[in-house]
Amino acid sequence: MLKIDQGALEQMEKRYQGITASLIRFENAEFLSCPQGASGDTASVQVGIMGRTIYIAAATTKVKLIPNGPKQGEYFCHECGKYFD
Repeated sequence: MLKIDQGALEQMEKRYQGITASLIRFENAEFLSCPQGASGDTASVQVGIMGRTIYIAAATTKVKLIPNGPKQGEYFCHECGKYFD
């Protein structure tokens, strides 16, 4: 789910051209449900702290950003706080 308003999105797009398209792809993506509690409130795990990834992670709940690898899983459950594949 997007966590920002249209004005913030426009500012992000000015700084990082194409970021809106990236956010739309994440927003439309369907991720696996958590195997622990079957929650559908999950996110794609992305590695690398840089301006663009920080903006994306700040803008949507569909991305869990970690500073460096290896990944603990391809997905992250917001409800239980666990990583999974």
